[in-house]
Amino acid sequence: MSSPAAELKLARRILGWDAFTLGRALRLSGTPEKIAARVLDMEAGKRDISGPVQVALEAFLSGWRPNAWQDDVAA
Repeated sequence: MSSPAAELKLARRILGWDAFTLGRALRLSGTPEKIAARVLDMEAGKRDISGPVQVALEAFLSGWRPNAWQDDVAA
């Protein structure tokens, strides 16, 4: 069985998102650089991946997006 970190990285790749875009979809706060770094740290196993993040990933993979989401526009 793969690790949650590996699953997060695979999910992001399947979605075609960069680390910042995934962080934005997860509504992480901070500068774009810090948001991306937090996602990359989760993918590297340096940060725990919470249950709510795992549930959000499942929702994203099934096609759900946050309100007013635009895949091609960075906030």
